[in-house]
Amino acid sequence: MLRNKKTPLGRLLMIGLPGTDLDLETLSLIRDYGVGNFILFERNVKGGPDHTKKLCDDLNGACADAGLPSPVIAVDQEGGPVQRLGPPSWPEIPSNEEMVLSKNLEMNVNSQAETAAKILNSLGIKLNLAPVLDLAPSGAEGVLKGRSYGADPREVSILGEKYIQILQANGVCATAKHFPGIGRVERDPHFQRPVVTASRKTLTHEMYPFRKGVKAGVKAVMTSHVVFPSLDPDEPATFSEIIANRLLRYELGFEGVLLTDDLEMGGVINHGSLGEAAVKAILAGHDLLLICHGIQRVKEALNSLENAWSTSLFEAGRLDLSLSRIAGIT
Repeated sequence: MLRNKKTPLGRLLMIGLPGTDLDLETLSLIRDYGVGNFILFERNVKGGPDHTKKLCDDLNGACADAGLPSPVIAVDQEGGPVQRLGPPSWPEIPSNEEMVLSKNLEMNVNSQAETAAKILNSLGIKLNLAPVLDLAPSGAEGVLKGRSYGADPREVSILGEKYIQILQANGVCATAKHFPGIGRVERDPHFQRPVVTASRKTLTHEMYPFRKGVKAGVKAVMTSHVVFPSLDPDEPATFSEIIANRLLRYELGFEGVLLTDDLEMGGVINHGSLGEAAVKAILAGHDLLLICHGIQRVKEALNSLENAWSTSLFEAGRLDLSLSRIAGIT
């Protein structure tokens, strides 16, 4: 059972909250277990701008009172079908697909990023889980519907790089997702674990936007719960040291924060415990673990991380490196 003890391991988690206010259970996770990073969803922002700003301020205050660094507060503010902060309380942001179909394409992407940054800065949110750099043809259905800049790696890279530069120039960190690319998935990783059978050569071609995003200085990258047998025959990107470290960090040169997609998705929890998943994701090279819904799932992850730490499964410098990276986006 998880001991009631504040630990630096809690700062490796980014968790969801149940409602529009800082609730007692989340406050306990901050005070007693050192959990220090948060992701907001539509359920958290229904009170509008003033109430949402208060929630962010309360999270900052609770972390300060607990002796923790300033939290990373994140949101999926892509535009189109995925914008947690949307009308009527906040300005509409067009989807990536709409960007591609518009005139003055790069100018509109600038506006897309500037609008997102303005909204997030007004609330004190410093990490946007965007842009999507996965390739997908216009009119694609499924998990990427409306969310991709298209199927051409070079065009996607130009638009993605522009978005990253504008967003970060306006004080909000960008996240390139979902590495190494989920445009070919036929199953939704929210419910199942997809397998992409494309060759390594094809995947290398299709991950070009991520390579350019890293060169543009993107602060964070999110992986996916997808298996790419030509890259790693055994593990999805979430658990793959080959994909996270050898490919992304060493080959592409990424030095920022690497975060998982939500570990409560079916692509993870249908294949083992969440606690086991948390440990495997850290061992693979991730810095931040997303757990977006259940408080008990958060405690399960903390318990497993603590057990792994107490048995020296993690290298001593590994935790310090992740905490240093996370500090760079607060």
